[in-house]
Amino acid sequence: MTNNNESLNDNNDAIVNESENNSEIVDSIVDKENIPEKINYLDPEILNVKKYTYEQLMEQTDDEKLISDDAELYSNDDFSNISEKQLVQGTIVAVNDKEVLVDIGFKSEGVIDKNEFKAVPHVGEEVEIFLVVFEDKRGRLILSKERADFESRWKELREASENDTILTGKIIKIIKGGLVVDLGVVNAFLPGSQLDVAPVSNFEEFLNKECDFKIVKFNEFRQNIVVSRKATMIDDLADKRNELLENLEVNSTVEGTVKNITDFGVFIDLGGGIDGLLHITDLTWGRINHPSDKLAIGDKINVKVIDYDKVKNRISLGLKQLLPDPWIEAMNKYQDNAIIEGKIVNMMNYGVFVEIEDGIEGLIHISEISWTKHIKHPSEIYKVGDVVKAMVISIDDKTKKISLGIKQMSDNPWTDIEKKYTVGDKCNGSVVNLIQNGAFISLDNNIEGFLHINDISWTRRIKNSFDILSKNEKLDLVISEVSAKDKKINLSLKNTIDDPWLEIDKYYSVDQKINASVLHILEKGIIFLTSDNFECILPMSKIVDKSIFEYNKSFDLIISEINLTNRRIVLNLESDNQEKLDSKKNDSDNEVGEAKESQLDDEDLSEEKLDSKKNDSDNEIEELKEIPEEKKTD
Repeated sequence: MTNNNESLNDNNDAIVNESENNSEIVDSIVDKENIPEKINYLDPEILNVKKYTYEQLMEQTDDEKLISDDAELYSNDDFSNISEKQLVQGTIVAVNDKEVLVDIGFKSEGVIDKNEFKAVPHVGEEVEIFLVVFEDKRGRLILSKERADFESRWKELREASENDTILTGKIIKIIKGGLVVDLGVVNAFLPGSQLDVAPVSNFEEFLNKECDFKIVKFNEFRQNIVVSRKATMIDDLADKRNELLENLEVNSTVEGTVKNITDFGVFIDLGGGIDGLLHITDLTWGRINHPSDKLAIGDKINVKVIDYDKVKNRISLGLKQLLPDPWIEAMNKYQDNAIIEGKIVNMMNYGVFVEIEDGIEGLIHISEISWTKHIKHPSEIYKVGDVVKAMVISIDDKTKKISLGIKQMSDNPWTDIEKKYTVGDKCNGSVVNLIQNGAFISLDNNIEGFLHINDISWTRRIKNSFDILSKNEKLDLVISEVSAKDKKINLSLKNTIDDPWLEIDKYYSVDQKINASVLHILEKGIIFLTSDNFECILPMSKIVDKSIFEYNKSFDLIISEINLTNRRIVLNLESDNQEKLDSKKNDSDNEVGEAKESQLDDEDLSEEKLDSKKNDSDNEIEELKEIPEEKKTD
């Protein structure tokens, strides 16, 4: 045990010696690096703390004596009331390229962007500015001149709104629903409906104009203002309205401005906020399609008061009443057979209306346009806007109607038509118009004759002239009838040749074989057309299969009958064609028969099967009967 303690002490001594050696080594290193001595920051001498005794503290009755010198800078009464977001007075202390330094009494000067000043300020100049923030991220005092101007103007506008004061502003911009007004630093919104007492469609004419306004809405929270120009005009309007109503009488003439145009008339602003209606029928004595053809918005006109309802405050106005009725002198100016000139203003299927003068129109009936032409619609010759000359046929001032005629200005060719054309004369003409039952043919001197469908062919039955004739086709014709009284000439195309039915034997005979093509497929039969332009019929009773016949398809046929009285040729199919049809019919019948036999065979087979099964069942029953009883038991 003693030995152990001795050895332990030896070890401790060795460790201590080693530590001392190490300490000496470290000290030598520190000396080499000239490291200063460590400072004890807990030493009271390192802190120059001012000490007070209890008696000294009791003697300090004034708190301000304990405040630091820096804090004393902010203890004056002038600065104690200053806070952020408010207007303050300041003095310009410096101006550089980008910024202006302003002293407001703080320890440091505030900074304002130089662009916020309308004119460059001078050092020493006192200005009212807005304190934005005491200290930004860079520790600077931030001020604003623009915000100061806005707040100052906003305060003035608030007072103007409360006192209903009239302000002067400049309209600077057009936006949706209205305009923007510059009231000086602050902009306001002017609704389009508040621009004038009358509706305004063109805002452009008010741009960059200075006008008087009243504030009708002042929103402190959103900081927006709505103004009205109309509100400044109400007082004047009331005076004008009262003065106008006092002097307004029926048949009096007043001046107004076109305010609005509709399909049925025009609204006229008479001033003082009073509107009158000028109906379309009172715009002019003549024809008018729309009021905009006569007037435009903004036009200043004189109108006559034709009705005034004081109870409902409705005023009816007239423009044409300022002029005399043109029909008063019409009877003297336009007598029978007088030649007039006018413009076509309207066109109907029965004629055209011609405006002779403002308020007087005449009708040219379609039958009074030409002596000889058959006109379906006036648009074939005239159009709206054409200027024409016509003769007055009749005039009635009571109904205010004038009948006009154009053909009356030339000689009537029908007067001696019977001398010029006689029945049987041959003539030439061209098709000018086609209708279902015939065609109108133009002859010499623009005389038109009529060719009926029954007079086109001896051998064909024509249902529509379009099937045979075409427009502008040249024809050789014969005059079949002339009447000056009825103003007509009937023509014939078939009479240019002899009637072939009178010599039918030279063309066809019974049992003669011919070849013809299909012309019509009817319920009663097939109509064929021969090479000699004869129509023939194959009755349906002689046709087995109608489906083989097609338009223009040729067939070999046999003439079975020629009826001279009814002018009819009846046909029959040639034997080869008939055999083909009969063969086709037999084949069809055979197919039907085979189908029926096949069905019967199937029915017989099914019956045989049933009988076979029945016999098999009966045999089994008989066999069972013949088995002994013992085997049945087993």
